[in-house]
Amino acid sequence: MFSYNLKLALLSFKRAPSLYFLVLLTLSIGVGLLCANLALVNSMAGDPIPEKSDQLFHVSMNTWPNDTPQAEPFHILRYREAMKIMASDIPKNATVFYASNVYARDSQSKSLQRFDSAVRATTPGFFALTKAPFAYGNGFAKSSGMEVVIGDELNKKIFAGKNSVGQTLELDGELLTIVGVLKPWSLRPLFYHATEGRAFNLTDDIYAPLETAIDLGWSIHARSASTVRYKGVQYTRDRDVFYLQAWVELENKNQQQAFQQYLDAYSQTLKDAGEHPLDIRNELRDVNAWLLEQKIVDQKVLAFTLASILFLCVCVFNASSLLLSRFHSAKFEFGLRRAVGASNKQMLMQGLTESVLLGAIAGLISLILSWLFLKLSTEFLPDLANIAVLDSKLLVLGMLLALITSVSSALYPLYRASRYTISAELK
Repeated sequence: MFSYNLKLALLSFKRAPSLYFLVLLTLSIGVGLLCANLALVNSMAGDPIPEKSDQLFHVSMNTWPNDTPQAEPFHILRYREAMKIMASDIPKNATVFYASNVYARDSQSKSLQRFDSAVRATTPGFFALTKAPFAYGNGFAKSSGMEVVIGDELNKKIFAGKNSVGQTLELDGELLTIVGVLKPWSLRPLFYHATEGRAFNLTDDIYAPLETAIDLGWSIHARSASTVRYKGVQYTRDRDVFYLQAWVELENKNQQQAFQQYLDAYSQTLKDAGEHPLDIRNELRDVNAWLLEQKIVDQKVLAFTLASILFLCVCVFNASSLLLSRFHSAKFEFGLRRAVGASNKQMLMQGLTESVLLGAIAGLISLILSWLFLKLSTEFLPDLANIAVLDSKLLVLGMLLALITSVSSALYPLYRASRYTISAELK
């Protein structure tokens, strides 16, 4: 019966191609637009490191040294607080870092072309904490030394994607040796630097030892604050300059409590020394809590997603109206088939087969439209380029939505068709 119903569905499409084309287009646009918006929301609100997002904590402290209004815990720290965090043996992994920028080139290349590269000046624990995937080599072992790890994109630009471990990079005139190359690595959102509107940025091009970057004077390319004047980052170690972010990996509640007490005890020593005029407030937020705190989900995208849901409802209503007109024009055929012995159940199964086939076709078209809508969204909002991705879950969801909306739009027309009386249609 399925093959028979399928044959009848194809014949129905052939008899009214324009009407079914309109139904397909209506449902495909509605589902495609919704899936495109869901893709953006999914990337914005997703968990970038689900295997241990509840074990990674951002450290915020309110160690501002005077009584100006900086009462809220800062997401950036002084060098002295950063080193205190690194000195603790409580976390499984810990890292402090800041963002910078340099021009990079292969020191052996005859070309003078340089590539503007985002730098993460960090401590070695960064790689284990973030589970950075290595294609070649590994991370550096110390916070000082003329060594770097580079990302996949920069490796492709300079070394054509080959194993470049051992090669020398010239970074703003300084020579540093590559000890590791990362695989393609996407974090959506970029949890370790979700502030300053960077949550949707790509991962960095270069990872350099923190102390080396400071000594070389690589400037701070992120938020910073200070109570004193300073000439460059190399003069920040013993001054009240806030620019470092800190993350720690705490595996259980006991470690979390112990590390909280560790931070509070440090703040108390500052207060006892007269260096901490504010109330002690040190905060640990795990990955998802930190992303929620930063409000990285764009309210405009959420509003547009809600509008897309309403638009899809309108599309279903319009598709249902078109199908109702189709079934109404074919009521003689329904009456004749009933007259020769077809039951209501058989008529319903034939209608459902037709709507499922229609939904499958609409699903394929809607996935193509979703991809096009995402491309258009990145043209208007370039910052969303890194998160405008249709993953496998959304592809499946798109197909299911198309099937559900197709069947939903056919239910009322099928009900009306089942109410046609045989005698009335055969007169």
